[in-house]
Amino acid sequence: MLQKQKQGRLALMLAFCLLSAGLFAQNYTCKGTVKDAANGEDLIGATLSVAEIPGVGISTNAYGFYALTLPKGNYTLRVQYLGYQTITEKIVLDRDQTQNYQLGAAENLLNEVQVKAEKDDAQVRRTEMSVTKLSPKDVRAVPVLFGEPDILKTLQLLPGVKSAGEGNSGFYVRGGSADQNLILLDEAPVYNASHLLGFFSVFNSDAIKDVTLYKGGMPAEFGGRTSSVLDIRMKDGNNKKFGVSGGIGLISSKIAVEGPIKKEKGAFIVSARRTYADVFLKLSPNKTLRESSLYFYDLNLKANYQFGPNDRVYLSGYFGRDVFGAGNSFGFDWGNATGTLRWNHLFSDRLFCNTSVIYSQYDYKFTVASDSASKVSLKSSIQDWNLKQDFSWFLNEHNNFKFGWNVLRHDFLPGEIKAKED
Repeated sequence: MLQKQKQGRLALMLAFCLLSAGLFAQNYTCKGTVKDAANGEDLIGATLSVAEIPGVGISTNAYGFYALTLPKGNYTLRVQYLGYQTITEKIVLDRDQTQNYQLGAAENLLNEVQVKAEKDDAQVRRTEMSVTKLSPKDVRAVPVLFGEPDILKTLQLLPGVKSAGEGNSGFYVRGGSADQNLILLDEAPVYNASHLLGFFSVFNSDAIKDVTLYKGGMPAEFGGRTSSVLDIRMKDGNNKKFGVSGGIGLISSKIAVEGPIKKEKGAFIVSARRTYADVFLKLSPNKTLRESSLYFYDLNLKANYQFGPNDRVYLSGYFGRDVFGAGNSFGFDWGNATGTLRWNHLFSDRLFCNTSVIYSQYDYKFTVASDSASKVSLKSSIQDWNLKQDFSWFLNEHNNFKFGWNVLRHDFLPGEIKAKED
């Protein structure tokens, strides 16, 4: 009996020593950002893995930031992103350090193709389910109506997503209705995402960097939705050199201008798009057609500046409108306006914070006039002010803890009717 007690005490002491060694082991954090080497854009979802520890790694957040905590030692870090060259670098992790990476575009070489199968009980490596990501390259590769690349039309081709109808930019996700989808542009809600009575979406592909569709298990940071969340991020702008791009389509033309505010520190982008069907109406011999209006326009603006190693500010906005009118007798127009001011701050090597002030407005107006003395108009709108703060705490190589708070104010105008006295 005495011998068993001694063995039990020895086992308990050994377990305590092992636990103490694990608790007090020296851990250090490697943090930084991953960017596009050509234009300085943040790469969202780039993966960083450790060759010496299979299954251990991390992906960059929506601002290209990562933080990887490991025990003291020598490691081989592999940085990867689809469509870019992989960087493999050896690091000595004997202190907290910052490692920023810039990935260049991959060469157009076809390597061998390997098809592998996994066991049914293979380890689950990601907690995100029913998540689909799209890049502007994916959108441009899909044939679309009138040669206009359209994000929402491309999403309608994905499993679990169904079109709301021919020529309609609305979509249903797994049986939900179109109004049960939360559509965000740089964190600002867009209540009507269609142009030209649903034939086109309001998102100009030249100004879009990343598209993520959550078809289930929506993260709490979005406030909850019944059907889906579509999170769209605008380009930050090229912080290395100025550039101009554009295109002429059958019904619309667009132009985008981007460049550095200060090289490697800040950048801006301005992108505009407009249809010109109304220009040809002026050539009609019919007076009513000459006085009619039929067009839409988009304007995307964004700027960012890095004030120091731990602080970066973003300012972005979107303004778009549709105008349709038949002479002076009938008119219908609607539009969205959004604005987002964000501040990224790094409190420590492991604690990342994003503070956002968000504005969003959607309104439409309907006007009918039988003559100049009789005119009736109906206006309806919704306006939002949103203040939110999101934290990401990179606890260790296996856990990333997110928390935050959000305050949202809705102002509704259900209907405002204006008419002359008669």
